[in-house]
Amino acid sequence: MSLAVFHRFFSQVTGEPPFPYQRAFAEGAALPDLLSAPTGAGKTATVVLGWLWRRRFHPDAAVRAATPRRLVFCLPMRTLVEQTERAVRGWLETLAITDLGLHSLMGGAVDESWEAAPERDAILIGTQDQLLSRALNRGYAMSRYRWPVHFALLNNDCLWVLDEIQLMGVGASTSAQLAALRSALGTAAPCASIWMSATIARGRLDTVDLRTRTLSTLSLTDEDLATAALARRHQAAKPLARAGASSCEARPAALAKEVLDVHVAGSLTLVVCNRVARAQAVFAAVQRAAPAGVEVALVHSRFRPAERRRIQAEVLAPGWSGILVATQAIEAGVDISARVLFTEVASWSSLVQRFGRCNRRGEFVDREAAVRWIDVPDDEAAPYLPGELAISRAHLAGLRDVGPASLGAIPLADESPVLPVLRRRDLVELFDTQPDLAGHDLDVSRFVRSDEGRDVQVAWRELPEDGPSDDAPEPHRDELCSVPIEALRKLLAKQRAYRWSGLKNAWEPCGQRQLVPGTAMVIAREVGGYHADLGWTGAADHVPDPVPAPRVAADSDEREPLSFACSDYVTLTTHANDVAEAAAALRATLGGTAPWDAIERAARWHDLGKVHPVFQEVLVSGLPNDDARRGSGPWAKSDGRPARRFARPAFRHELASALAFLQHGASDLEAYLVAAHHGKVRLSIRSRPTEREPGDERRFALGIWDGDRLPAVDLGGGVISPAVVLVLDVMELGDGPMGPSWLARTTALLDQHGPFRIAFWESLVRVADWRGTARRRAAGGLEAQ
Repeated sequence: MSLAVFHRFFSQVTGEPPFPYQRAFAEGAALPDLLSAPTGAGKTATVVLGWLWRRRFHPDAAVRAATPRRLVFCLPMRTLVEQTERAVRGWLETLAITDLGLHSLMGGAVDESWEAAPERDAILIGTQDQLLSRALNRGYAMSRYRWPVHFALLNNDCLWVLDEIQLMGVGASTSAQLAALRSALGTAAPCASIWMSATIARGRLDTVDLRTRTLSTLSLTDEDLATAALARRHQAAKPLARAGASSCEARPAALAKEVLDVHVAGSLTLVVCNRVARAQAVFAAVQRAAPAGVEVALVHSRFRPAERRRIQAEVLAPGWSGILVATQAIEAGVDISARVLFTEVASWSSLVQRFGRCNRRGEFVDREAAVRWIDVPDDEAAPYLPGELAISRAHLAGLRDVGPASLGAIPLADESPVLPVLRRRDLVELFDTQPDLAGHDLDVSRFVRSDEGRDVQVAWRELPEDGPSDDAPEPHRDELCSVPIEALRKLLAKQRAYRWSGLKNAWEPCGQRQLVPGTAMVIAREVGGYHADLGWTGAADHVPDPVPAPRVAADSDEREPLSFACSDYVTLTTHANDVAEAAAALRATLGGTAPWDAIERAARWHDLGKVHPVFQEVLVSGLPNDDARRGSGPWAKSDGRPARRFARPAFRHELASALAFLQHGASDLEAYLVAAHHGKVRLSIRSRPTEREPGDERRFALGIWDGDRLPAVDLGGGVISPAVVLVLDVMELGDGPMGPSWLARTTALLDQHGPFRIAFWESLVRVADWRGTARRRAAGGLEAQ
């Protein structure tokens, strides 16, 4: 069956014909900016299948080419990520599509394999924390040296879909500003945004740079509501009453009794609390009082992936019955339909989403379905404001039913963007990924999520008394749990946490002031704070078992994983040819207006600095003294034998490459692309505190000394680099014998091309390097870093 007609395509995938608004999304001349549809109306299928059809199956080749190759589906909660990924995976399997990447990004479980395939169609599904932090060049819980790659791929050639924006807080404001700044500063390939919700308030997106833009809206029409499926959902009865219990934190036993009294065997009863601690208390009370045979489960955002997968695979599966106690993690987008819903009073937009989890498909008739709301004292209103609860109480007092048809009469409140708002200068400052002299970075958490939502990622391990050894692996996603910073501070009052310092190449103790949102850290399991059935509790007597995880060495300034990952020694000439060919292949696939000649030249010259004696000495240091390879080369890669550290700590071969390339006539852009190909030398050149000094007055930085000599070398393709004496005057301020300083050159490039284009071009060189290395990599070798 031909898939060039959308309704046939949609029906084949879902088994149902598309609603009229879904066809309008896929078949329209342009995609909308705003998509407003009630819960249960199929917004996820609309955007995912609409994008996929436009990208792969639309009969007009111009539409296919104009559709961005990456769909970025941004959600406020982890639960929604897992559910959306399951649905999308099923659709792709139905279509037998195997050449499209599907990746999830959420706290504690981030799939990063997509970063090495900029030319591949992909769907990225993640939380606002993980996606927005990466789009701001400060990706949470990842190597700082790969920040620019994620920044590049999430701001070029993407269609961003931001679902349930009423729950995103400041994240919605940031997404609006990013959309406006991409247009203002320019991208290497078009990048568009769609904001979705059942309760869209346009004013929430009226940020300083987006407010002047007219946003188009796609909504349900009378024709949509006349279809049998949507009519049933729109008219679904959800009788409303006030629960007898009040604050469930004060009276969990009383609420548990009320829940059990109305629960009917074989159905789902859902209890939604505003805070994790209250949900845990209610869960424990219901579990204690529940008769045999009644399943009781707990879902919230503060579980490690292993426990979360186990619980959610059961309770979110079709047909599960029992009592589910949850937080906001369940309130939006989750495809479950409870017979009875208990919910604490919350903001009105949140309540509307929660009501959508009751009688979702209209399967309960007459008085079978029920919604009971639980009042919460104003001093326990967080994460909401007392004023928000007052508005909700007023609405609830005038309602007897909270089905979609009944709620349609209540107008949405006027809203303004949540502050602070990302400005152009903020984004430009974030392009520089080098920490300040104290090792601190610009904090983007204020642009990602509101204060009460700021988390760190924690792994529990068996640790020596003095902390992790320097060769301990970086935290793996399966180990990590999202933990509120303030709660962790209380637990660690007399204990230590440890984080990896790439600058010091060591694990360092993390003081209270160093608990920065998004940081991945390790604590001793004896510190406690986590229970397999309850998730994060903060209780010292809840001591978790460690999670087995792969050993991935933590990255640092002087780490060279790609230089020791091949099956045999690889000459610099061979590697230069491999990388140049990989860059040419990217050019053939991606095309476009990128400065491909500069990118290909940078790919060939990128590792010239490896001819430096300091680097060559390390590559052959694991060989026997009589091995002929000690006198051969020069080498770009070794076979992974143990090697000692650089004689000059913090040595970076790419700085030597860039300096030599400049002296051989490279443009500033070409030199920058060479310097940046590991993410460790970018806008500025600065020595490290761990460096060995020359012992005289010469300049030095990153293991390179003024006057170092690089011998001539064959870079393949007929390119010979003559011998050169390195000059470091570009690290100084002002003009020198080599012209403007490095900072002046890179700042000028940033002003000329904008951050999004520059990052994309440098990422292409990095990907070419990864692919060139992979040609000679040993089976099971190190992943790209």
